[in-house]
Amino acid sequence: MCRLKANIVLVIFFLFPSFYLRADTQTPEEIQKIRQEIEQLRQEYEQRLKQMEERLKQLETASVGISTANQNKSSNEAKSKAGPAAGTQTGLEKNQAASVINPKRYIDKQFENKTESIHQALAFEQNRRIKQRVEHVLQEFVDISGYFRAGYGRNDQGGPQTGFQAPGAMAKGRLGNEAENYGELAIGKNFYLPGAFSLSSGPRSDGTPSDPIARFQLRFSMYNPYQDYMTESATSFGLVESWAAIGNLSARQPTMKFWAGNRFYRRYDIHINDFFLYNMSGGGGGVEDIQTRAGKLAVAWIGIGSQSGIHDTPEPDPKNHAGFNKTNWDFRLYETPLPWGKGEFGIAYSRATSGNDANGVRAPKEDGLAFNFVHSSEKGNEDLFFNRFFVQYGRGAAKTFTSGFETYSTPEGTFIRPDTAGSYRFRLAENLVIQPSGHFSISPALVYQITDYKQYGGVQKWFSLGVRPVAHINHYVSLAFEPFLDRVNDKNSGTSDFLFKMTFAPQVSLGNHFMSRPAIRGFITYARWGDGFVGKVEGNDDINSRQGFTSGIQMETWW
Repeated sequence: MCRLKANIVLVIFFLFPSFYLRADTQTPEEIQKIRQEIEQLRQEYEQRLKQMEERLKQLETASVGISTANQNKSSNEAKSKAGPAAGTQTGLEKNQAASVINPKRYIDKQFENKTESIHQALAFEQNRRIKQRVEHVLQEFVDISGYFRAGYGRNDQGGPQTGFQAPGAMAKGRLGNEAENYGELAIGKNFYLPGAFSLSSGPRSDGTPSDPIARFQLRFSMYNPYQDYMTESATSFGLVESWAAIGNLSARQPTMKFWAGNRFYRRYDIHINDFFLYNMSGGGGGVEDIQTRAGKLAVAWIGIGSQSGIHDTPEPDPKNHAGFNKTNWDFRLYETPLPWGKGEFGIAYSRATSGNDANGVRAPKEDGLAFNFVHSSEKGNEDLFFNRFFVQYGRGAAKTFTSGFETYSTPEGTFIRPDTAGSYRFRLAENLVIQPSGHFSISPALVYQITDYKQYGGVQKWFSLGVRPVAHINHYVSLAFEPFLDRVNDKNSGTSDFLFKMTFAPQVSLGNHFMSRPAIRGFITYARWGDGFVGKVEGNDDINSRQGFTSGIQMETWW
């Protein structure tokens, strides 16, 4: 094709001078005739060039077809030599080249988080430019995710902001009520080396990779309360996750994975009050994602260690520490198809023990069982919707629905709360996030809980009801409101009262969805509480008051 173009140029180059030299002796009619001949010659060469280009494309297509046929022939011959079974192909295998699944996408899906609200929001996002850009810069060597909130607030008495939370409540409405800087940074690495750890190579008949996959993840945390803003001694850092998992080891169970380390394990939360109500995170190991007809199975052995004084002594000393240990066996059946969604069923067996303090005293041993049920339904894209309903019941050491301990305070100090035979907790909870249009979204949440600590706190009831409606003015600007009502009835302390808080927060965010982040918001928060909580809510600034105001500004982001 290049040679043909060159020939055209040469012809025109050699013909043109002769035409030019004769022009001064030719009549206008002859000159016009020469011009017509040149135009005709040019059109003929262009037509011929076009025909040859079409012919070249046909030859190239035929060449590719022959090469593919030869490759398929060689592959079939190799399979025939391998034996009858290897030479037998299903219709799906014959079309394998067209259905091969991207290994990176397959591995990312195997290790994705499907329980926490933030990760649900990320899963619904159509455009994850920040994460994609970071991974591109790092050449996809590691993936980095995180959560951060930071800002500052003050109260109406002139002091730094503190959160309004009802005494005895396990959570509070979080909008405009978070009095700390907090962050998490997670660094993860997925491993996939085709052929390095397997005698077979290439994808399976369904297009999935046949070689082992693995993941390693670290997560660091940072916490700094506004009361000690930027004080080094009051800023804590932690390594809250360090774990590894290996999967895709069996063709019959390709999703099954073994893991060990320190891990956030299948946590469930309510976003608007930052309450992790089902949280068996800790150190240990197990196996997960075992596929069955009823869903997926997971078994984990998880433990938590801590230190505390022992309260059951003649002179309890919170500084005379003993070592405490809680061991948990966690069994899950999840992604079980149910009407209007999917279900997760969990059983946990827990056993709490202690070592000796300086006086040779031990805390009592106790075990217990917990039963958990979570119903989830969801829908993504433009009409964001997901709903979770919880029913939980636990006895003895398992009544916390966590892998660890609860603490309680007495005039002598703060101690790990001992578990005793007959103690129990029952909890119902509901959390909904819905966005019927691009201009409005809303998330209500409800928690009802009753706990009987027996001699270590008696019966305590907690009721919490809150909602966060958001009016999206345009794609970036919104107005959020959040009223929350908590009521606690504590027979041990003889108090039964309420706390109500209301927050107004104008926001700017990247998107017009309920969970769009980053978000920058200013806020004004008002709280009011009953006589039974006077002096127990906001410290000395409102020690004799039944109400308080806070205001400030905050940034919140995740990716």
